[in-house]
Amino acid sequence: MGGSKGNFLWPAIDTIEAAKKLTRHGVGAALFSAIVTALAIAWAIGAKQKAFGFIGPSAFVDVILFSAVAFGIYKGSRVAAVGGLCLFLVEKAYQIATTGTLPGSWMAIILILCYVYAIRGVYALRRFNEQPGEG
Repeated sequence: MGGSKGNFLWPAIDTIEAAKKLTRHGVGAALFSAIVTALAIAWAIGAKQKAFGFIGPSAFVDVILFSAVAFGIYKGSRVAAVGGLCLFLVEKAYQIATTGTLPGSWMAIILILCYVYAIRGVYALRRFNEQPGEG
């Protein structure tokens, strides 16, 4: 860890604050996923058809899951961080299987990176919290 800066895509985690900052990326990604899904559900209900060809009212379960993931990551849960990434990847696989395309692939890459940051952050927080006090 030793004070290195890392880089834009893989920032160093040498302090508790750096770890907390990375976990906030995951919270934001999960909340973004939940909000966008909720808006798509509202549109799908109003239009009486699936939004983007694959989001219907049953996707409300995803809104609940992504909201729970956001809360879990906020609380420092490693299960929530890994689960959030897995849930997002499963959703993207379902989207590709259903529609045959992945519109918004750049956004998907950014969100995947945010979930990976959250995983790194919560594991680093655990390491920092397990270290004996250093003054």
